Amino acid sequence: MSVFEVRLLKCVCGNEIEMPVAQSVNVRRSPDARARILSGEAHRLICPVCSRQSTIETPFYYSDPDRNALFKVCPRGERHRWGQMSDLLDAAASKIPSSFADPGKRTLRVVFGMDELREKLICQDHGIDDRDLELLKVLLVYEHPILLRRPRLRLTLSHATPDDLEFTAFYEHDAKQFRLQMPRTIVSKVTEEPSVLRAWGNSALAVDPYKLPDHWVNLWRWSTQPSALNALRTYAASVEASVPIDTTSAAFRQMLQGLPRGSHLPAWAKRDLRTLFEYAKKEHLPQLEDQLFEIRFGFALEDDWSRNEEPDDIDTLWKLLKSLPETHVEGNTKIHEIQLGVDESGGLYDPQTHDIIIGSHELPNQDNFENVVRHEVGHAVHEMKDDVVSEWLTQKFGWRVFDAKEDEGIDQWVSLMGGWGDLTESERGDVRRTLVETLGTKSSWLPNDIPKLPPGHPWNAEGFGPRLALEKTGPYWYLNCAKWHRYAGRAFFLNYWYRALMVVDAAALDIVAQMPSRYAAMSHYEFFAELYAICFDSGSPYLGVVPDGVREWMDTLVQAPEVVAVALATPDPKHEWETISRPVKKSE
Repeated sequence: MSVFEVRLLKCVCGNEIEMPVAQSVNVRRSPDARARILSGEAHRLICPVCSRQSTIETPFYYSDPDRNALFKVCPRGERHRWGQMSDLLDAAASKIPSSFADPGKRTLRVVFGMDELREKLICQDHGIDDRDLELLKVLLVYEHPILLRRPRLRLTLSHATPDDLEFTAFYEHDAKQFRLQMPRTIVSKVTEEPSVLRAWGNSALAVDPYKLPDHWVNLWRWSTQPSALNALRTYAASVEASVPIDTTSAAFRQMLQGLPRGSHLPAWAKRDLRTLFEYAKKEHLPQLEDQLFEIRFGFALEDDWSRNEEPDDIDTLWKLLKSLPETHVEGNTKIHEIQLGVDESGGLYDPQTHDIIIGSHELPNQDNFENVVRHEVGHAVHEMKDDVVSEWLTQKFGWRVFDAKEDEGIDQWVSLMGGWGDLTESERGDVRRTLVETLGTKSSWLPNDIPKLPPGHPWNAEGFGPRLALEKTGPYWYLNCAKWHRYAGRAFFLNYWYRALMVVDAAALDIVAQMPSRYAAMSHYEFFAELYAICFDSGSPYLGVVPDGVREWMDTLVQAPEVVAVALATPDPKHEWETISRPVKKSE
């Protein structure tokens, strides 16, 4: 009998969806279930509201009496538990009567995720030994070493034809996929001499894939990560049980080196890292705090953080970054390192090195410290999605930047404040040169010497927009934002740091006037970073200045390529997804 549960799931967009998920599948009784797995439809959810596709991950048993096979299907994030899952599969298999299948010839497999299950079924249909298949994957990687340049490579058999085997290569938490083909002639040549293949496999993997002590047959098992994750769970469990752990041991150091980082970590592993972090803090192990932080978020933390006299600074960073949307922080390649600026104030984001620098003078005041960090992370998010964010800033707040090195840029800026009027081309050239020379040739907070044009020149005419924009910009232009030249609902100014001409909706400056600092008017970059810092500070007294819909837009600014929903039919209480209602069992 096949048993399904109808569960009410909640998409990240907020829509609630009912969907049947398997508890057990017997394909003799439900042959359509096998067909749905092969077609990729099983446990596949498409939200009718936002069209987001999700794979529902839940453990179940898959039995096929006609093929003498019993599989235990587990969520992908539980690969580190392959040993325990194999024991559970053995226990389940021992309860199956011999009349169901010959125990001596039964195929028992633990698989993680629907892709692995589908792969096993393709192997069944095409007479491929799944152990041979994993060795063929090793050969595939050997022939395409470029595949190993990025972490968390996954190779799955997607199709098999009389001519070739087709594999899909992808990296977890990445939308890109690659197709690789292996001609059947090569497959036959390699597999027709099984002793040679197996000897080569022993040499390549250091473990005989045909004599495994458990039931997980997959290339991924030879990575250091599943073992490291399993060790992490063991250490965290010891800490939770108030049992001391040896953080100086070779085994502990090996675990730290083998763990995936940042967005590559399963949700439960992030929680276990937090458990070890709290242990390290309690035991006054700041260097370990630093290491655990770098693993948890996937980027470097300068050593000065573990050496200064503020015991809670790394803890504050951890909690703050965790409160931000995951995709804004983890896997953000525009954050390379968080540095501590000794004897400095404020913060800085360097778009060239992608480093964030936090002044040490901010650490004693936690609110200031947190606001500066949020602001600088906002810069990194902007850098990561520059095209999207800059376009949004233009559409919603009127921010535009014009290149003063090109006549076209200057002309566009002038046209927004009424145009050139009846100025001759020579007079327009005078105005362009005046603006360019005032902007100078290097970043500055002050204007360069302003050229003087003859008294009768149109530049000096009353109400001439470009001159008024220049005069009202002033030094440290953001301090003068309330006085900037206004025309048709826009405000115009010169940015001496970026050596560019700028314009913004006057309504945006009304928002700046209510922000903590007028520095938000320095540029569209600072405006976004300050808006970001306010949006993600739940206790900020300035939340009221944020326009409707801005926070929601920022929440979804950087989406992971696919959201994996967990239906929680598993007894593990640590899964992050929750069902909304109690399941109603249905069977077929």
